[in-house]
Amino acid sequence: MATTAGPTAITVGGVAPVSNVAASGDKISGAGDRVFVNVANGAGVSMTLTITPPGNTAYAVENPAKVFTIPATSQMDIPVLAVYANPADSNLVALTWSSTTTVTWSVRRI
Repeated sequence: MATTAGPTAITVGGVAPVSNVAASGDKISGAGDRVFVNVANGAGVSMTLTITPPGNTAYAVENPAKVFTIPATSQMDIPVLAVYANPADSNLVALTWSSTTTVTWSVRRI
């Protein structure tokens, strides 16, 4: 089941991140400075996370998709830039997974 998650603030007391199971249709709210998504790939093969920013470049070409490769049995912290937010979708950032098997994610703000 798809999840929409906002960032959990990291404080001086620490934070227990809210982990989500990857699914088709996952989205992030609250994109911007100091916000990142942690992706944990528990699978034995690498997988990708694709974020496609809305809109066009200054020269009227679609903004390019940003593809992140998460190696097998690894984690990666990925910035959630404000330009990734889609104003036509309540400023949410859509996440597209190449695989959701044994993949979890959490959003944090420092």
